[in-house]
Amino acid sequence: MIQPGDILDIQIKGLNPESTLVFQPNPSNSQAQANFNTRLIDGYLVGEEGDIRLPILGQMNTTGKTTDSLASKLVKDLSPYVKNPSVNIRVLNFRISVLGEVNQPGTFTVIDEQISIPQALGLAGDLSINGDRNKVLLVRNNNGKQTSYTLDLTSSDFMNSPYYYLKQNDIIYVPQNTARVKSSGLVGNVGTLSSITSIILSLIIVISN
Repeated sequence: MIQPGDILDIQIKGLNPESTLVFQPNPSNSQAQANFNTRLIDGYLVGEEGDIRLPILGQMNTTGKTTDSLASKLVKDLSPYVKNPSVNIRVLNFRISVLGEVNQPGTFTVIDEQISIPQALGLAGDLSINGDRNKVLLVRNNNGKQTSYTLDLTSSDFMNSPYYYLKQNDIIYVPQNTARVKSSGLVGNVGTLSSITSIILSLIIVISN
């Protein structure tokens, strides 16, 4: 789903290329640039209410839409202005974060909007020797509410999980395995969970800013 803060690359084509020029993200007319202040150098910024503003078409709400469904709507709306329009949309700032017991933790910008958890872990250099594959935590923003899910990467059903593919701004946290927890002197699941929760909440605040 498209979310506020996303930057959308909207490519519009038609049988008559001249008719699509006004819809391109980098107009040569500086006045046109000034008139559409939600248009960025590399795309269209989705506002806090889920709106984008396009030349001629005006304000459009993206709430509840995927890039494909928004493209389909734009094709319909562009028909009076562009002959046989085609629209391709992708999120330019699609980001996911992989933290905890991985070799290269961090936040990654993904060109392809469809990325699985194993692919994301690959970007982070895979789990370290201390990582627990049975209790990987996924933190996701669902309509403004942070929700967490515990995933077992060793399960035979993992690839069929609805969380196998990541969404924009998802956070993966790999906890320490049991052996590492014991050697660190961490006693009690409540204390360990509390520490993990504190780390995740702190990181969410940093990423959001």
